[in-house]
Amino acid sequence: MKIKKRNIFFISTVLLLVSINGTAASPYQDISEIPFFIQIFLFINIAMQAFAPILIFEVKKISDSRTWNYILVGILFNVLHTITLAMLLNERYSFTSINILILIATLYTIGVCAVDVLEYLLIKPLLKKEHNLMRIQYAPIYITFFFLWFISINFIPIVKFPSFQNINLLVLFLFLYLILVIYFMYSLFYISKTFQKVGFVHKPFLTGGTGALSIFIMFFIILFTTKNFNVEYYYILILFITSAFTFIYYLCFAIDYPSLLQPKWKTLMPFDLPKVAAAITLAFLAASLYFTVKEYPNFIIYQNISYIFVFTFLLPLLLAVILIFTYLKTISTRIKLRYWVYLRYGVYIHLTVTFYVFGLIFLSWNNATSITKMLCAMFGLATFAFYMFFALDLRKIIEDQNIKPTFDGLEILRYTVSLSSWFFLIFFGISFAYGKTFAVFGFELVSYPIILFLIGFSLIALWAYLNTTHKRLKKIRKNVIRGNASYIAAFIAFLLVYLIYASSSTYIQRFPFRDLYFIGYFIVMLCGIASILTLRREPNYKGIEEEEIISLLNSRARHFLRTDYLEGLWETAVDRYVEEEGIRTSFDSSKRRFDLGNADEPTRHKIAVWILLEMHKLPDMEKVGSKTIEETEEVIAAILKEKVLMLPEDLRAHFDADIYYPILFEKVVNTLIGHLEAFIPFAEQENIFSQLKRRDEKYTGIEFERGEIRVKEGTRFSRDEFFKLFKYYLESMEDKFPFKPFLLYELVREEIKKELGPYDITVGNLLDIVPTGLEEMDKVMGGGLAKGSSTLLIAEETRTKHKILLSFIKQGLRASNSVIYATAKRPARQIQGELLTDLDELKNFMLLDLYEAIFTEKQVYKMVEEEHRIIVPLNKILFQRSIVKTIKSYPKDLPKIFVIDVYDNFSRYYSPEEVQKILQDQIDGLKRWNCTSLITINPHSYLMRKEDVEVVKKNFDNVMILSGEDKDASVFIEKLYHGTPSKPIIRLQ
Repeated sequence: MKIKKRNIFFISTVLLLVSINGTAASPYQDISEIPFFIQIFLFINIAMQAFAPILIFEVKKISDSRTWNYILVGILFNVLHTITLAMLLNERYSFTSINILILIATLYTIGVCAVDVLEYLLIKPLLKKEHNLMRIQYAPIYITFFFLWFISINFIPIVKFPSFQNINLLVLFLFLYLILVIYFMYSLFYISKTFQKVGFVHKPFLTGGTGALSIFIMFFIILFTTKNFNVEYYYILILFITSAFTFIYYLCFAIDYPSLLQPKWKTLMPFDLPKVAAAITLAFLAASLYFTVKEYPNFIIYQNISYIFVFTFLLPLLLAVILIFTYLKTISTRIKLRYWVYLRYGVYIHLTVTFYVFGLIFLSWNNATSITKMLCAMFGLATFAFYMFFALDLRKIIEDQNIKPTFDGLEILRYTVSLSSWFFLIFFGISFAYGKTFAVFGFELVSYPIILFLIGFSLIALWAYLNTTHKRLKKIRKNVIRGNASYIAAFIAFLLVYLIYASSSTYIQRFPFRDLYFIGYFIVMLCGIASILTLRREPNYKGIEEEEIISLLNSRARHFLRTDYLEGLWETAVDRYVEEEGIRTSFDSSKRRFDLGNADEPTRHKIAVWILLEMHKLPDMEKVGSKTIEETEEVIAAILKEKVLMLPEDLRAHFDADIYYPILFEKVVNTLIGHLEAFIPFAEQENIFSQLKRRDEKYTGIEFERGEIRVKEGTRFSRDEFFKLFKYYLESMEDKFPFKPFLLYELVREEIKKELGPYDITVGNLLDIVPTGLEEMDKVMGGGLAKGSSTLLIAEETRTKHKILLSFIKQGLRASNSVIYATAKRPARQIQGELLTDLDELKNFMLLDLYEAIFTEKQVYKMVEEEHRIIVPLNKILFQRSIVKTIKSYPKDLPKIFVIDVYDNFSRYYSPEEVQKILQDQIDGLKRWNCTSLITINPHSYLMRKEDVEVVKKNFDNVMILSGEDKDASVFIEKLYHGTPSKPIIRLQ
């Protein structure tokens, strides 16, 4: 990667910050406790990891896939992994050989470097060009990582962990970690080997597996050089936890990325590994904390506790919470609103402070009075009621939306382990603060009744606000939100906590963090407000003019709760109507907002209208919307007006298109009148329209006044009538135009492309012109070749010649013309493959294949018919029969395109006179059958050498000569039916 001059300032700034750390900051920050070697290790590895998120942000501009998020999370854990490894190295620095420490650091650095290379190799093909990663816009990321390094080297010497006696837990955890790392390396090497011949992820995954092997060896060295596992237990445990999650998220990416192309790879991860690993980690941390607390004097407060009583008391609560999480997961997969995200956050916070209060209750139970015990029992009942009512509300929503909840045994086990572990982490963590003095914000909330009164008043106000909001939203959301019972139960639990604290004030004062319950409860209420606001908030993208249809779409989408329905419509619409690469479109299910990005106007209209109409076929529409499909069609028509004509035929059928073609006709013709005013005066234009009224009665509804036409109200004509009337007008203008017709065609072609292109109206629809598909040629030739004309292309056998022929064929197929291609130069499979790269199907295409008989060992003595192909021997009679048979398979009045590239081969076996006779007869026949033909002959062929070249040329309406190759290629227009241009040489790009 090259460093440009403008980046010198940025690099100098970073180096300056590094130097400041060792100079100006040293009097204030004592970093002498952490060795310089470890500082350098941290700096190098954190700096290398700073490049990774920049690469991800770059690729997400092109491919906004959620798969890349796995790498971002993996980077976060990798940074934490680096810091925890530095903590361990710092702990060992005084008694471990420096060579071993350097070996550990080197192996880890190799692993991090391998991860960077893996990400670069994966992303480079997608970016398609080299990106400068040292741009000034990335300075905040580099500065963030620098300050992370600075904080780490000051934080590491401060952190100290207690010793630990039960090493069996570490052995069990390391065993599970060993399985994970081996499976990680196996998956990467296995996937890499599978794609060895294809490429794709072969090299990146091979590199990643090698880096994992380096880190794997590093961990063995760490374990074998450990002198005292009891002292280093927490250092090693945290190191391996961060390492495990780093491997897990990179493994998720390694499996999910190839699964986008081949879903079979998903079998390598049959369950949600990150969540299962989180549950196991919580269990290990809870068990570790238990054995650690046993070594402290404060463990005496746990000696008289009956853990059977604790489990019995918590079991109903855990079951209710598991129901809540199961229902939330089920409903959020179908109704992907941010509403559920905030609710889930609220449950997490409420559960945490509730576990804390239960911990205080269990610890103070033996010292509590009968009144306090009764209040505690009531609190447990009120809390259980809150969670149960909450779960029942969610169940009612699921039933109302026809969603079937799924109860997975592994998920229930994971919830049970996670919740139990989280409770015991809080429960045993209480002992560390037991008996200490600490108050929130400098005072104890229980001893300040006025503060509690204000909190209670605000909570009542919040409850009233939520209750009122719910009543309004239930009319729209059909009971999508929780009922009043859960709020009442939660508020009773809040009051009971205050009464419990008040009734046992003497003993409860030994727990300084007790008041955090009230703050936590207040935060839960704020989460409730935030969730409600996501339902009430109106979109801030009110559309104007062309964007109104998108605003209508987003407005209707907000009525849907089942966002999975909308996602299905979105994916189908994109598959149907987004054809070009590089168009960025998205659907945000949490906001129910469609973003059509940089799609052109016709594409936006097609997608929006199709989804709006398809919404009425969804079952959810009956519950959330009162608009009928007829009302929706009226609103769409009022917004789009004549732009309704931009829609494809199946969507136009929903609207009365005949009332909009006159509007479009008036708009385009007035534009042409303005451009041609200098050549065709208004008086001549008025005469043109007067004459056209006698030619077609539809023109009686069109008046020419004050330099422009006006279509009378109520005038209607169809798409075919639009084409016919426009052609009549152009023919009349051609008679009045003072110069060569091709100059007029050139102007008309540009206007048609600009004004009518979005309406899927091409030059071929309005002019008797067949475009060649090459912009350079069409621009000079006034739009293309005259319809029904014959064209001779004199060209040697080059790639440019075949490019011209294929462009002509593709353009004809895109315009829904029937195309016949007779060739003896290239195999059928190659031709069909090149056409299908730009076309969905080869409808109306026929290949007369003479290549098979000439250049393969297959003996061909008669015509062999296949789909889209007729194999023809090199025989003039059979060749003529194949032409006649193919042409007569189409209606005579239907325009056809015929491309012939076989006469060089015929000239080798037949006399020039015979070939000339065949050529002349075929040109005459093709004209009679409404064919626009393009025939190519090599200038060095036997026909052109023996027969008079001018005799050959005179048979054709158009004659062009191709010379040069690739970038130096040019076409000389020797003769053009509708007027040879003044600059006949066209340089091809």
